[in-house]
Amino acid sequence: IAPLLSEIRDDLGLTKQEIWTSSIVGVGGTIFMRFVLGPACDKWGARIPMAFILCAASIPTACTGFVNTSVGLSILRLFIGIAGGTFVMCQYWTSRMFCKEVVGTANALVGGWGNLGGGV
Repeated sequence: IAPLLSEIRDDLGLTKQEIWTSSIVGVGGTIFMRFVLGPACDKWGARIPMAFILCAASIPTACTGFVNTSVGLSILRLFIGIAGGTFVMCQYWTSRMFCKEVVGTANALVGGWGNLGGGV
């Protein structure tokens, strides 16, 4: 969504404040989910929380084309931010899968590719 915000702003007639609000909501969703998903990974492992988050966030994300208000954009970006919480499961997985000699490199690659995907 981020690369398209100028088009979305013009199309929906949004103000700069409304765009900033949607951005803050999206980042806030990610931050909140990082606190929730860490203990969830400790309890259930990475697969169950990952599957739940991806399934739960996919439905609103698939409805992107139906957004026609600033509130709708903020809700959509909240769910995209929640999906961004999958970063926690990726780090958990790589920390558990790789030996201590290469786990730092593995985590750096996973984190870097995840951030690239979030920015693109």
